[in-house]
Amino acid sequence: MLIRIITINVEHSILLMMIVACCAVVSAQERTCGMEAYMLEKMEDPLFAVEYKANQLKFRKELKKVVQNKGIAQRLNPVVIPVAVHFPEGSETNRACLEAFAQNQLDILNRDFTQTNADFSQWASASSFYPGVVPGFTNIYFCLATLNHPTNTDAQLVQGGPAVTIGWDFGNGNDEDARWAGYMNFLVKNIGASNLGYSPLGGSITAGQAVVVNTNAFASGAGCPDYTPQPTYNLGRTTTHELGHFYNLKHTFNSDGNGVCGAVGDGITDTPEVANSSYGCPSAGSRNGCISGQKALTMNYMDYVDDACMYMYTKGQTNVVEAYINMLETQFKPNVTQCTFGPDFRLTANSGPLTVCPSGGSASFNFSFATVEGFSENTVFSASGQPLGTTVSFNPVSRNTTGPFTMTVNNLESASLGDYTITVTGTSTSITNTKNVSLLLRDLPCSSVANTEYATGTMGVSFNTINNLNSGKPAGYSDYSAQSTNVNRNSSYPLTVKVNTDGDYLTRTLVWIDWNQNCSFNDEGEEYILGTAQNVTNGNTSVSPFSITVPLTAALGSTKMRVSTKFTNLPTSCENGADAEVEDYTILVQPQFGFDEFGDDNFLIYPNPNKGQFTVSLKSSSSEIIIVTVYDIRGRKIYDNIFEYTSGFNQIVNLNTIQSGMYLVNVSNGKKQTTKKIIVD
Repeated sequence: MLIRIITINVEHSILLMMIVACCAVVSAQERTCGMEAYMLEKMEDPLFAVEYKANQLKFRKELKKVVQNKGIAQRLNPVVIPVAVHFPEGSETNRACLEAFAQNQLDILNRDFTQTNADFSQWASASSFYPGVVPGFTNIYFCLATLNHPTNTDAQLVQGGPAVTIGWDFGNGNDEDARWAGYMNFLVKNIGASNLGYSPLGGSITAGQAVVVNTNAFASGAGCPDYTPQPTYNLGRTTTHELGHFYNLKHTFNSDGNGVCGAVGDGITDTPEVANSSYGCPSAGSRNGCISGQKALTMNYMDYVDDACMYMYTKGQTNVVEAYINMLETQFKPNVTQCTFGPDFRLTANSGPLTVCPSGGSASFNFSFATVEGFSENTVFSASGQPLGTTVSFNPVSRNTTGPFTMTVNNLESASLGDYTITVTGTSTSITNTKNVSLLLRDLPCSSVANTEYATGTMGVSFNTINNLNSGKPAGYSDYSAQSTNVNRNSSYPLTVKVNTDGDYLTRTLVWIDWNQNCSFNDEGEEYILGTAQNVTNGNTSVSPFSITVPLTAALGSTKMRVSTKFTNLPTSCENGADAEVEDYTILVQPQFGFDEFGDDNFLIYPNPNKGQFTVSLKSSSSEIIIVTVYDIRGRKIYDNIFEYTSGFNQIVNLNTIQSGMYLVNVSNGKKQTTKKIIVD
């Protein structure tokens, strides 16, 4: 499957870049964007437009640093953001209620932006619809300011009390107030029955700009007089959504208003492209994206669903937030908050849920260990809840400083299929914290069963020594995985598929091979189009035989191959109920022909995980040249070099500014080779 890669484009037209992060019109209980005019009007000011363009260029440079792991996620302590909340239509007699109401909203933001919100647990079951999407978190903390309040504002503000203005005209009726420069301002006011809120796209702290939220959509609970959250926007997520806009996040759906694919999206790689916004409370995976096989990320904070049905940002989105916070950090007013954090540590899962095949043998989860407020106790890692018969190892086994660690679940071959919640525990002398991750063991990448109403189907498959001919259509799905064949890496084999079109009709045939054995057919290089056929009962597809070359990076061992023949349209790998037939086979991947594997004692890569620089250590009886090649998980070559063999070969490989993730390192020397996985943090 082709995966569309979206990047932030410096050359986007100013008009589209400026579309407000709007928000949310309520009409018949649906959000729609009605605030584009806000930023368009601001852009009519030439000075504002010039400053905005310069700010966006600065942001792009900062985002590049964050992506290269130089952003605030690497800080020892959270960035404390001083907050002021303004209720211009409120009554001073309700101050106690409104101050608690403001803190309620901040509690929601602190959970939503750090991925500690309780409803995030829904992602474990939803994630299977979104391969490649990793939820994101930020290392920030919203704190109501209590010290050194600005002068000439609300006379009722007192030192030590929260920065909550009541009945005071913020900005003289406008949405920014220079007296409150240096604060993250939230302005809660009546903006009409049709609007939930709005925000500038990339806001300014120096200018005293505010996120504006309607009186019926701020915070949660019973509210206060004249400020009552109303269903279905009564969980404080309107503020989460609008604050995302302030920190330069666009909507996840295409923003040109035409509801078409291929238009302007949010510019972020890991949010699937969708033409239109989502409303109500759609179930996970129920809406298709613009790319075949991709699903709309309806639970994302930057879509338009009900508050109860949005619960996550992606890693790409939080990279944007972190980069923008980096730019804003010097704008925040110092010495106005009293929020402190005692010595502690945090465990953060950077990968998962993981869907793996037991035949893969092991599964690795990447974590971050972060110390807070000078914490330095040695913390030992342990796990519970792993599949019966497996073992768990940690690298390193403990930490007392901020850094990454990896948990590997071994011996999966003996584990039963199913969904497992593994609890990782960090235990120090005084503190114990836990983090849950999900491990999903699947025998096949997904189920796919066609209907049996028609005879449309696959009559025969020939691939190397597999020769399953005249098979007919015994069912909508046939498990021929007992039929297997050995293939070698970097060798080519012809694949022939014969089909029955059930009359003078057109059929199309696709084949998928799970080369990396990750229980997914969605990876690049795993789909093969075998062409069409028409008016045959047992005839070849139009491009049979089709030559398939086994990737050099293919995982060794048992690999699934799926064949699907469908009436008229291209089948998909996980489709059910179509006028089609689906068959599964087994391919046994062997080392490259004429090559043996190095033993583990003779071939090492360290450190692993690493920051993109590692050492290849090799002991070999051959004096031939050594070839080191690195591939990304999609099989794309990103490094290739030849070295003269020396006794006790130790070569440092530097991948420079490579992004974090899993990579495959292949080393060959004469008649031997090995491919190992590495993790770049």
